[in-house]
Amino acid sequence: MVEFQKLSPFFFPFIDSDSRFAGDFYYDLHIHTTASDSFIKPEFLKSFVKNKRYLLSVTDHNEISGAVELYEKGIGVVPGIELGCEDGFELLVYFKKMADLEEFYVKEVEQYKNIKRMAKTHRNIYEYLDVLQGWECHKSIPHICGIVQKNFINNKPYIYDVIKLVDSLETHNHALSLIRNLEAAELRERYGLTATFGSDAHIIREAVSYYKYSNMDQKNGDKVMDYLYKIGSVSGIGQKHLLHLIKNTIL
Repeated sequence: MVEFQKLSPFFFPFIDSDSRFAGDFYYDLHIHTTASDSFIKPEFLKSFVKNKRYLLSVTDHNEISGAVELYEKGIGVVPGIELGCEDGFELLVYFKKMADLEEFYVKEVEQYKNIKRMAKTHRNIYEYLDVLQGWECHKSIPHICGIVQKNFINNKPYIYDVIKLVDSLETHNHALSLIRNLEAAELRERYGLTATFGSDAHIIREAVSYYKYSNMDQKNGDKVMDYLYKIGSVSGIGQKHLLHLIKNTIL
């Protein structure tokens, strides 16, 4: 099950609030475009979210041109990027403003790219965590229980230190099995973090599969659906009222 109810309030202002699309949603905080290693064009994503309630972040590997293109096409994306470290560790980073993402990319990513390995840069995770302290952002570890080199819980000795320095764990990566996502959810619960989720799609079929799975998953979850509708409709109210609403909806 996708942990929609564990989403951080950081993302609430980005959720489309058009009640016409309350029953048809696409919440994807991890997807790639042709700007990195995907076959998915930004034009497709623009048409795909049409007539849907959406929360979308294009998180290309060490690249932001896909996210910027969608933003310029009028799609309210969460400014995001998937940072790749020199040892293969990855970190999803989301910003409040596109201008912040662009500035961060120019200052802290572009000059450190690995021209031979697109998904890597010449920086380590602690360097990134250090510079990110100066930015209003949200940090999430993707596919923490993934396979082979992306099984960070097993192949990164420092992983438990890093978990304590981020905001969320990605607890549904549609490219992974249910058991691996459940393991990530257990870690999230143990450390008291919020959740991110996404398709991690590189081809259209993967994005569509995640969309269908998400909506099917919620057909028997009216309470969650009501929660999603409410947070998408109240982003303009005061924080105290919003927290009260969340508490009464979830509990």
